[in-house]
Amino acid sequence: MNQAAMAGNLSRLQMQLQLRSERHTGLTARNGLAIIPGKHPSHGDEVIVINAHVDAWFDGAGDNGDGLAVQVALARYFARPENQPQRTLVFVASAGHHTPGLHGPRQLVRMNPELADNTVVALNIEHVAQRNFTPARSQFPDGYREYVADSAEAPIVAGVSNAAPFINDLFGQGVQRYGVNFVSDVSTMASGEGGGFTPLGIAVVTTMQAPPLYHTSGEVLEAISTPGLERMARFLAWFITRLDQADAQQLNP
Repeated sequence: MNQAAMAGNLSRLQMQLQLRSERHTGLTARNGLAIIPGKHPSHGDEVIVINAHVDAWFDGAGDNGDGLAVQVALARYFARPENQPQRTLVFVASAGHHTPGLHGPRQLVRMNPELADNTVVALNIEHVAQRNFTPARSQFPDGYREYVADSAEAPIVAGVSNAAPFINDLFGQGVQRYGVNFVSDVSTMASGEGGGFTPLGIAVVTTMQAPPLYHTSGEVLEAISTPGLERMARFLAWFITRLDQADAQQLNP
C-alpha cells in the first residue's frame, strides 16, 4: 500500500477477497471415555473428571489439539500401576464443544447420573500450549530487530468455579515448580467445556488460553510450544495427584 501511494497509483490499486464455506447438517458425535479405578477403599467411589474436547475449527492444533495431547499423556501416566490414584479418574474426550446438540459434558452428565453424583472435581484442559506472538521492538538504527519477534507460551487463565483456596494455591505453586504461564488473578471462570459440569455444584477447574491465532487458520502445529506441552503435562500430573490426595472438604469447602 505504501509503495502504491508513493508511486501515485493508489487510485488504481484493487483487492478482491473470496470466502468459500460449507454447511453440514445431520452430524453425529460421541464422547470417548477412559476410566482408571481408584484404589483407596474410602475414596474409590469418588470421581475426578479430566475433560478435553476433540472437535475443532480449522486444523485445531491449539484448540484443542494441545489440550487433548496433554490429556492423553496424563491418562498414560496414571494408568501405570505405580501411579494408580486413590480416587477414580474418568478421562472424557468430549465431542460436541463447538456444535450445540452434539455430545459433550452436558450430555455426559445427563447420561451418567451415578458418575455425576460421585464426581468431586472436574478438570477441563483447553488451549494450553499455543505460542504468544508479540511485535518486534526496533532497538537499532539499521532495523535489525524489526525482523525478530518474541515468542513464548500465551498466558493461561486458571479458573476455579468455587474459589477453593486449596485448589487456587496449587496454581501458585505450579508456576514456581514447573514454570507454567498462568496469570496471577484468581478467577472463577468455567467457560468452554467447563460450563457443562457446573450444574453438579462441585469445583470445576478450567485451564484456557486465548492467544493471537486462536480460532484462526493459523492454529497449526508450528504454533504449539513443545516445551509448553511438557510443562503443562508435568504440572497437571502433579496437580491431579494433589487433588486426588486432598480431603473432599478441601476441594469443595
